[in-house]
Amino acid sequence: MGQDDSEGTWTLADGTKLMLRHIAPADAAREQAFVQGLSAQSSYFRFHGTIKDLSKKELKYFTEPDSRNAVALIVLRGGESGEEEIGVARYVIDPDRANCEFAIVVADKWQKRGIGTRLMKALISHLQASGVKQISGSVLKSNSAMRKFGKQMGFAETNIPDDPSILSITKHLD
Repeated sequence: MGQDDSEGTWTLADGTKLMLRHIAPADAAREQAFVQGLSAQSSYFRFHGTIKDLSKKELKYFTEPDSRNAVALIVLRGGESGEEEIGVARYVIDPDRANCEFAIVVADKWQKRGIGTRLMKALISHLQASGVKQISGSVLKSNSAMRKFGKQMGFAETNIPDDPSILSITKHLD
């Protein structure tokens, strides 16, 4: 699989094989387990509050994205007890179809291994044919790792006047 392909399998430097694909309704239990396994800090950074369990409505929203306006991708690792979700990224296109908002999170023990970069590149690849002009996300100012990641991926930061604890990061898609 090439670096820019949005789905398929690849191997990490340590030999671990991972798979990237669209999330599906059958992934609800896997998604719940993934969220439950996030550290308090990772949960706080992703949801801007600590969440340990997703409601049935949230699970449906996260595992059944509206195909006209949203994409959700997961990274899985095969194991003795089946596939384990270790990362997820999604975007939802704004009604004006000029911008979309993204969210991304990688399980704590899998961070800093290129998985987030791969997920972001896959999201952007999906956006290329959509006509969307920019991708943006809300990041807590205290989330230095995500801010560094955003800068490495070419996102610009702007303050949000209504909430000094949050930044908007935006990347124009050409």
